[in-house]
Amino acid sequence: MSLFQRAFLYVTRKRAKTAILFLLLAVIATLILSGIAIKGAVQTAQLNVRQALGGIFTMRQNTSDSSKWKSQAVGNYGYQSFYTGEQLTVGLADTIVDKVGGIRGYNASATAYVVAANAQGKVLTLLESESDDGGLGGLLGSYGDFGSTVTTFADTDTEYDSYFTGGYLELVEGRHITYQDTDKVMLSKELAEQNGLKLGDKLILRMSEFKASMTGEDVEKTQVEVEIAGLFHATAKSSTMLSNWSMDNALYTTMDVLGRVRPNVLTEGYEKINFYVDDPAELPEIVKKVRSLPNIDPTDFVVDMDTGDVDAVMKPLTNMDRLVSTLILLVVVVGGAVLYLVLAGRVRERTNESGILLSLGLSRKNIVCQYLAEAVFIAVFAFAFSIVTSGLVARSAGTRLLDYTVAKEAQEGDGEGFGTSVDGSTIVNSSDFAPVFERNETLTEIQVDMPASGIWLLYGAGTGIIFLSVLAAALPVLRMKPREIFARMN
Repeated sequence: MSLFQRAFLYVTRKRAKTAILFLLLAVIATLILSGIAIKGAVQTAQLNVRQALGGIFTMRQNTSDSSKWKSQAVGNYGYQSFYTGEQLTVGLADTIVDKVGGIRGYNASATAYVVAANAQGKVLTLLESESDDGGLGGLLGSYGDFGSTVTTFADTDTEYDSYFTGGYLELVEGRHITYQDTDKVMLSKELAEQNGLKLGDKLILRMSEFKASMTGEDVEKTQVEVEIAGLFHATAKSSTMLSNWSMDNALYTTMDVLGRVRPNVLTEGYEKINFYVDDPAELPEIVKKVRSLPNIDPTDFVVDMDTGDVDAVMKPLTNMDRLVSTLILLVVVVGGAVLYLVLAGRVRERTNESGILLSLGLSRKNIVCQYLAEAVFIAVFAFAFSIVTSGLVARSAGTRLLDYTVAKEAQEGDGEGFGTSVDGSTIVNSSDFAPVFERNETLTEIQVDMPASGIWLLYGAGTGIIFLSVLAAALPVLRMKPREIFARMN
């Protein structure tokens, strides 16, 4: 009778012992395979985060020079300060892209607040959302149509707007707009549905009567008719100072449109330009090249790499990756030790059988191979069973582990103050009132799939561990001669 026949007969006849070993191997394999799947999903999520947020650098005006700030009276409301230094322009951005390689796109943006109405002139009904106004909204709402103003972004390319690239907003209908578009606008799908609007419909944007009373502008002359080119949807909650300035009520348009509605925006220019590089690893070198360009005067412009968003999203993923690696190592060590103890017990119980086989002339190698064949036969089915169970465990455990690591992260501020400090005074920029989103859950979501490489690794490494365990468990007994074994039996 061959060793394989003996192994098969033993496994089928000793059903209780076979079941115990099967369950042990299935549990160990399930935990290891689940860990491999979760770790792979976390690494994929980390790569997605680096690609979405990691390759960004920002150019802003250097507003720290107080001599470049001017103030002018605003009716009876006090004074308004504005920066008179070199402006950020599309031409400057194009020059940087042409002279520095590795940049895949950019977006220059500015923010202002306008009143939006439908084609019949009826002011849009705005959506209510969370705000942190502390009662300020009710107070300011009494100033004419101030409560009807909405946040309006003037972008050169909305596809590269930080809210879209960061996953906070997604385009659901229509298309993105660029600075080359004429009289186009984007708004949220929810705001459009609230007011019975669709793609291709017209809106009228104008300055608020409250703002016009401050600047002396004629509201009628600031009206601009625009066409809806795209609809977006917010994937995360946001908060802002006033409910009417929330992201659900926000608009996207071009500098040409916003400059006609709010002429002061043209004077001030774009507030910042975000550049997106092809390879995040090359970001420091690209920024160094940009700073060294002859037309980038550090007294006029500041170029920096803002990694705050990346760090906030990556930290829980990094912690989770470290935690999963530790758990996998722990399962391998503890599981291997338990497997050895179980196999050693099985071999010791079969000392008499080993002595009889040796006395019949079978080699020690043949006997060890029989024990190994028994364990491998059970392992094949246990590992196959673990492929099914590990998929379920990995998806559930992955979500719970991510929630655990995110919950441990303290909610810390970004360290930036409100407004810009200039010569002891605080200059408030329109972007300081922009909506603030909660942590982007879509970027930290992990999609757990069972990789084929993990399955092959399980079978290969599992067989190796079983071989070492069987060998280590069988050697003490097989080193004895048949006479010694029978003497112990007597």
